[in-house]
Amino acid sequence: MRPVQKIREARAELVTTAFVASGIPAGAHDLGRFLEMLNNPALSRHIELHAPSVRPLYHASAHVDLDAPLLVKREDIIFATFDGPNFAPAQEPRRSVPVLLMAPPFQICGIVELQPGADATQALRAALPAFFAVRAAQVLDADGVALGEGEQIIVNAAAVQMRSATRRRIEAPALPETTVRVEKTQDAQEATKGASRAA
Repeated sequence: MRPVQKIREARAELVTTAFVASGIPAGAHDLGRFLEMLNNPALSRHIELHAPSVRPLYHASAHVDLDAPLLVKREDIIFATFDGPNFAPAQEPRRSVPVLLMAPPFQICGIVELQPGADATQALRAALPAFFAVRAAQVLDADGVALGEGEQIIVNAAAVQMRSATRRRIEAPALPETTVRVEKTQDAQEATKGASRAA
């Protein structure tokens, strides 16, 4: 007789404009159920996380583990990640389309799945659910600095201010060569002054 394999607990990370919360989503043991919860406000206005931790958006080391469940308002979620099984039934064949989403304070790039033959711009306007999956996702800040990437993230359509079926994005500006040279020269001068004082 084969040993019964225990299904590991799913975990979700929910990102808002100011905070990142992570934990075990109550009632969502697989990705399909998690998406159903996000897309059905009748179930609850909040996502409940058990064994949660929370941190400021740009300070990963400043997290705090909470000793009670955490309620996160669904409408304030910009995007989420889900680490757990996917028991969703197979879907009809779909077309992969590149996408750029401006969801302040983030840019999100990746691939969305649309109906075959659908006009990409029209589908981005009207055919996506309230929360939808973006595959091969990359998250950047508004200036184009890469913040992270994932196989798949779930984006709140209501948080997206601008969207385009494109692979392009705002790139982080490169420092001009003169700026780099001036900074190196100033560093060298300060090092020389420090060495002179020490002598």
